[in-house]
Amino acid sequence: MLITSQRPLSAHARYAARTAAACGYNFRSLDGADGYLFEISDRGRRAVFAAGAGSPYALNDARAASIARDKAFCADVLRAAGLPALPGRMFFVTKRWADMRGPGREPEDALEYVASAEFPLFCKPISGSNGFYAERIENEAGFADYMERVAREHFAILVQPYVRAVEHRVFVLEGRALFSYRKHLPSVTGDGVRTLGAWLEAMAREPYAPLPMARARNASGQLVELDEVVAQGARVTLEGPANRSVGGGSTDLRDGAPEHLAALALAAAEAIGLGLAGVDIFDTSAAGDLSELAIIEVNSNPMIATLEDHGRCDLIETIWCANFAAALR
Repeated sequence: MLITSQRPLSAHARYAARTAAACGYNFRSLDGADGYLFEISDRGRRAVFAAGAGSPYALNDARAASIARDKAFCADVLRAAGLPALPGRMFFVTKRWADMRGPGREPEDALEYVASAEFPLFCKPISGSNGFYAERIENEAGFADYMERVAREHFAILVQPYVRAVEHRVFVLEGRALFSYRKHLPSVTGDGVRTLGAWLEAMAREPYAPLPMARARNASGQLVELDEVVAQGARVTLEGPANRSVGGGSTDLRDGAPEHLAALALAAAEAIGLGLAGVDIFDTSAAGDLSELAIIEVNSNPMIATLEDHGRCDLIETIWCANFAAALR
């Protein structure tokens, strides 16, 4: 039974309401039309879920979720477990709380590090989500600018080598690979009128997402400038995160996952201690045969809107049924 007069703004609330109706449970939004705080109840059992800045997944405890939320900690745990995580260095972009940490990771240390680093680099906030501020950095000046921009919202970043490889997402649920898909970088197809900059302004992405600071290449691999008109029918790909929220796409969604991907994703979720996880993995093999894999990150609060895009609401209900079972005890 759905107890609300409007469709919640929160995607998690919509999925919970849909699954509650299928299970015969009651759904109630506790913050009106927003739905970022909601309740599920059934014959005296009751559970409250927080979405938005919180995590609604009862399958993950706070300890494991907090490790996954910190991308630097998460990578350290994966490497300690003998798993192939992407290399990287963590640096603070603000001097705040500097007296509470050891030396060598301050903003000036980051600038010194990149002065001898091999570009391009890939940088992202350690506590970021949705691919926001996950950017390819071309040179020292670009890195200094990036630090200044990201420091307005975050306190630390992960600096990694830039990898061009096929990216996969494996969704782990209670010890099994529930589904997987291939992620694609954002791209635009020109109309012979608009510049690349105009296309970026109009590109489909979450309304609160920052404008991507990405380089773009045409089908021949040549760089395309922001003020360059994209030819009619020409496809331009942005080099940055492949997240749906910043215009990325997905293909080849399937139940389960190929054996090598599934095994690595399950091992990653187990190492962190997560019952539910979205594990992002690069296939760095020259043949594209999944023989050389590297974990990008492990998400303890993965969005599942991609399932809506592919018409797989059955998988959404599978996830939320398991989540209800974990919470309604």
